[in-house]
Amino acid sequence: MRWCMQVLLLMSAVSLGSAGVFSDDQASKVGMFVEEVMRCRQVPGLTLAVVKGDETWTRGFGQADIEQGVNVTKDTLFGIGSVTKGFTSTLLAMMLDDSNGSLTWTSKVKDVLGPDFAFVDEERTRETTLRDLLTHRTGLQSSVMPIFAGFARNYTRTEFSKRFRFLQAVQPFRDAYEYNNWGYALLGHIVEVLSGESYEATLEKRIFKPLGMNQSRVLGKTITTNATGMAKPYFDVENELILMDPSIYDLHPGEAAGAIASSAEDMAKWMHFLLRQGVTADNVTLVNSNILAEAFQAHESIIDGEALSKPAFPVMDLKYGYGYGWFTSTYKGYKQFMHSGDLFSYTSSLVFYPELGIGFFVSVNGAGTMDARNAERMIKFYISDLLIDDQPWLNSSTACAFPVLSYTQNNSDVTNAEVECLDCYVGKYGHYLFGDLDVRRGPGSSLELHYNRLSGSLNTTLDKSTFKFDVGDPNRWLSRSGNSTFLFPIIFHGLNKGRYDKIDISYKFTFSRGISFYDKNIFTSTTTETNGQSVKEFSYLLMVFASVCVVLFM
Repeated sequence: MRWCMQVLLLMSAVSLGSAGVFSDDQASKVGMFVEEVMRCRQVPGLTLAVVKGDETWTRGFGQADIEQGVNVTKDTLFGIGSVTKGFTSTLLAMMLDDSNGSLTWTSKVKDVLGPDFAFVDEERTRETTLRDLLTHRTGLQSSVMPIFAGFARNYTRTEFSKRFRFLQAVQPFRDAYEYNNWGYALLGHIVEVLSGESYEATLEKRIFKPLGMNQSRVLGKTITTNATGMAKPYFDVENELILMDPSIYDLHPGEAAGAIASSAEDMAKWMHFLLRQGVTADNVTLVNSNILAEAFQAHESIIDGEALSKPAFPVMDLKYGYGYGWFTSTYKGYKQFMHSGDLFSYTSSLVFYPELGIGFFVSVNGAGTMDARNAERMIKFYISDLLIDDQPWLNSSTACAFPVLSYTQNNSDVTNAEVECLDCYVGKYGHYLFGDLDVRRGPGSSLELHYNRLSGSLNTTLDKSTFKFDVGDPNRWLSRSGNSTFLFPIIFHGLNKGRYDKIDISYKFTFSRGISFYDKNIFTSTTTETNGQSVKEFSYLLMVFASVCVVLFM
């Protein structure tokens, strides 16, 4: 399918908004630059929105549906991933505004959700605030594997909130920034409690409708990826561009962390609203500007991983802080507010320069590898230079020349030997928050793991308690992205009477034999607090895993 990419890009659909953002010459250069980057980075489709003052420029490139030959337009919907988080924090700002001061960013979560709500330990239950959840400093387990696996449709956000106490700690409370989608999933439920309506209904009523974001939807709730108007998601799996299974884009109950689908036209309206500090195009104030402004302050300092490694680019926009669903950074001396979003094959980024009154949104529908992320970054750098009236340091040739990509391989320790004691591993293992999984006998003397949408073979290593999980359909893209092979570490421990009692997925994300998500009276048992020293011991492993795993919502 790769051979047709150049032809598809030449057929790209053009839909232009009003003039004023770019000169005719600049607009032509942007179009040529984007098309060349898409060609060399194997991107099937892209949508782009740029705002400057009251002006808007939108354009679609490439294919929304390769099989049907449907072009991307300014109204084509793309999954925006974690760019959703800014919508969730804005909804909370509106709730705070409604409360007339009785609710603040530092209100305790337990005071909002009631006395029956609890975190994993007494300190977090007593002290955790809305700000702690918004800035990712709870120190709780952040694994995205349950999102890949999925949940039953009847698993309500209310039930998710009730079981949140079973989310393990991996770092001491408020000790470090630990990006966590589960905290934002919980914030989605808090929006429901405060508004008295579902998250989706509140989002539609308080943001989409007032701003005229008429195309925007919520994946898994009000639209699926195979619906008319959606850019179909594609991923490079073993060097073949494939259409992704729509079922994996049901993020329930984590919609508030990354499930919005939107268009260039709608995202332009969102950017105008933010640049007007909470005021619509009709001059209607939807949220107090002072409350909203707190979302863009750097409440939590962060260390951008790229700042600690050899630079991949001569010019960077290194992040230094996190607010409420927004990173703070600088580019060539200008302050940036930004957030990216990786939703499997969809890669998105929203950036705006508040002091200049400009911003832009870009999203692609494949191919899901680092090539797609770098395509988005090249375009972001190029447009930033044009908007700040600086000579772009990139051109069509250099944008395709670097960085040199290195694909992850972590299968050198796989032995593919026969499993000596199948019964030591086989059985059901459970987690009270995230469901149950099965370790089963496979062909011959082999093992398989089955966890909702996640299933595949367990490959043996030199360590009898450690296996490497080769994920199969519909999530084979996790293990076979591009020409790389990444096998997830699966560690058994607690050998007792010839059988292992526990299994860790992605480092210290533990399922236990003898318990089940469906156990009755689980809230009458005592929750074991996580030892602070033990969580520090695993922090390095967690960082290593995060650096090589496909990032879900960042």
